[in-house]
Amino acid sequence: MKSGERIQSIKSLLDLYGRVSVVELAKQFGVAQETIRRDIVKLEKDGVARKIHGGAVTSRNKYEQTLAARFKHQIPQKHDVARLAAGLILPGSTLFIDFGTTTNVFAEQIKHLSDLTVFTNSHLIAATMSENPENEIIVLGGRYDGSVKANLGPMVINGVSQFLADFAVIGIGGIDRKFGFSNQNIEEATVARSMIDRSAETIILADPGKFNRHGIAHVADFHQIDYLVSSEMPDEELCDVLSRGNVSLVTS
Repeated sequence: MKSGERIQSIKSLLDLYGRVSVVELAKQFGVAQETIRRDIVKLEKDGVARKIHGGAVTSRNKYEQTLAARFKHQIPQKHDVARLAAGLILPGSTLFIDFGTTTNVFAEQIKHLSDLTVFTNSHLIAATMSENPENEIIVLGGRYDGSVKANLGPMVINGVSQFLADFAVIGIGGIDRKFGFSNQNIEEATVARSMIDRSAETIILADPGKFNRHGIAHVADFHQIDYLVSSEMPDEELCDVLSRGNVSLVTS
């Protein structure tokens, strides 16, 4: 890949996730870490990125474009995943739902079900689920991040610890045979881990673009997950790891 193409790809990842890791990018593009650092310097000079220890974050007004970029990414796959995952939920269920674009589409798919109790840190998901007055919605309080329209931080973790749920429904940044399930954002991963710990079963939502990649923040190992829902089958090696972890694969 030429330098210009690689830099454009890094820019796209910054738009999508808000931050990138030098180590991860070097592995992804098969180049030296110093090469990635030079790319980041170029992006910083262009006003696109800001260097941080171990990587870079987008310079766009506290990630203001991040959520919009996520909503535009893998749109058909997100709807397929949400539809499949909705089939696992029965009326009367209690759910943790973390914030994210795929989980927001999932909320659209289940809001018609009756007598659901939903704990979420996402203001968008809370608004979607509250369209059905038969459901009870609890918003987990914390520091509000307008870039993702969700609450984050220690207060959210404390809030999660007060409840128990039938399901944790979690969007994910990457699924890797060695590292399990991960996210690029540390605070997102922390919330997801706490929801998993307080749930009887965990459902991971992942479009095929998340296969065989990982972020910087660990969310869960394979044995901690009950269902992986995706619009396509993973490759044979990843399927084998999922099977050994007793993860049920739900695909179209």
